[in-house]
Amino acid sequence: MTDEDFLRHLDDYGASPERWPPELRAAADAALARFPALRTALEDAQSFDRLLATPAPPVEDDRVDRLLAAVGKAARGMPQDSIVMLLLGRMPRRTVAGFCVALLALGWLTGQLASPAPTAPRSQELALLSDEVVTLFDGDSR
Repeated sequence: MTDEDFLRHLDDYGASPERWPPELRAAADAALARFPALRTALEDAQSFDRLLATPAPPVEDDRVDRLLAAVGKAARGMPQDSIVMLLLGRMPRRTVAGFCVALLALGWLTGQLASPAPTAPRSQELALLSDEVVTLFDGDSR
């Protein structure tokens, strides 16, 4: 096992030999014997594992409230960017207005070209007189 393999397996399985697959344990011991620098990496991983195993200290509610109040105060003190600023960046207002007008015109033009208004012959025009009866303008009910 190379030192790179050992460090990768150390990251994958941690410092405890019980978590390593049995087929890798002997190779890891041999790598530790060949490369003394790996012992330092193993000790660092063991101290990290011990740190993770200790329970987190309790945090008082007052401290959390003070922290949240400070974060809220700092957030309110900073100017908030609008969605237009996020999308278009810091452009001059005239440029943004021109861009919006161009998009509006492009949308209107696309709508006009994509769906021309249907024209029906005069004899087929309908009028809805009530919810159930459709009557042609010539007076016949259908």
